[in-house]
Amino acid sequence: MLETLLGFWWLPILVAIVILFRGWWLSSKINQYINAIQWVILEIRIPKDNLKSIKSMEQVFASLHGTYSQGIKRRERWLGGKVEDWISLEIAGFAHSIHFYIRTPTKYRKLVEAALFSQYPDAEIEEVEDYTALLPRDIPNNDFDIWGTDYVLARDNAYPIKTYPNFEQILQFEELGIDPLATLIEVISNLKNNELIWLQFLVRPLGSEWISQVKGTVDALAGKKGGGGGFFGSIVEFSRNLAAAPVTHPEWGGGESPPAPSERLTPGKQDTLKAVEGKMSKLAFDATLRFIYIDKKDEFTGENVTAVVGAINQFAALNLNAFKPNMKTITIPTKVGLFNRKERLVKRKKLLFQHYLFRDIAQPPPFRFGLKLKTSILNAEELATIYHPPLAMVSAAKLRVLETRKGEPPVNLPLVEE
Repeated sequence: MLETLLGFWWLPILVAIVILFRGWWLSSKINQYINAIQWVILEIRIPKDNLKSIKSMEQVFASLHGTYSQGIKRRERWLGGKVEDWISLEIAGFAHSIHFYIRTPTKYRKLVEAALFSQYPDAEIEEVEDYTALLPRDIPNNDFDIWGTDYVLARDNAYPIKTYPNFEQILQFEELGIDPLATLIEVISNLKNNELIWLQFLVRPLGSEWISQVKGTVDALAGKKGGGGGFFGSIVEFSRNLAAAPVTHPEWGGGESPPAPSERLTPGKQDTLKAVEGKMSKLAFDATLRFIYIDKKDEFTGENVTAVVGAINQFAALNLNAFKPNMKTITIPTKVGLFNRKERLVKRKKLLFQHYLFRDIAQPPPFRFGLKLKTSILNAEELATIYHPPLAMVSAAKLRVLETRKGEPPVNLPLVEE
């Protein structure tokens, strides 16, 4: 037997080579597909007296879900490297102005414009140059330093963050207009010369398959019990029924049973379950929130970083979900390892800046470029809460808005022919 095994010493090596080749092939094909995408950057300007509710932006995201491919076939993935296309929604804060952008594959430009105009008919949408070209490509360097991170959900994807209906409930009691972006806009409005605050909301549409992935969380919240699904779940269910056979009839159906009266849901758990089921009822996206702060190296301060982090924390709900930094991307010395921290921190900052420049989003294995990127699942309501045209009560002086509304000439306007 030993001689036979030694005679096939080459087999593990062959298997390893095949696995490595498959990974290299798929990664290279995905890279080719991504590099071939043609992009366009659109700037969105809304009248300063915008009275549209945040729900209008939720409808925009529902329309943007139309970019979903309905599933990528294995042939398309392995021969063409096809991945699900994504869109980047961005807020760029400068010392002199605040801009709202959407970077989209060119083939979706009409869809994006139609989605926005359908909800914001008075908006102006203009193709512009990439604002990131204003900076050198090698940040951090001798002149500029950077702080940044990606944000992902702190808990299971089934739990939603605090969304705009919750802010509207606060509005009813305080009789004040509340825009979830007001704090962030105010922070950006106070930037000094050379300071930059840039945020990206990278979104990629998902099918309904994600709902089955979080079913276990929903069942646990609902108080359902059982041995779980699959082969082992069946064994547990059979064993339970066999043990109870002398006194009761067997019960089949996945091993689930309703909660006992003493285990009925508390009002708090009922609210949580209702929020989770509400999230599952709406169109969803793979999403990443990326934040970077840039300033002159000799003037770099963490004050605005703390302020932005505070603005992001307002979307947290203690019984539901919140955003947390992806520790594989955050530019903190203690998170880059124990050795050569200075060099590794500089490398991480450079990689994060490159990910921002190229609007990189996490891709399926084995593709890997740069930092270990992650995504979370957010639905249209959640995305609209964190990215929408500011409401009329947000009066930041540096916000780039339209001073006047567009108007059409009256239909009975007389025309004079020369």
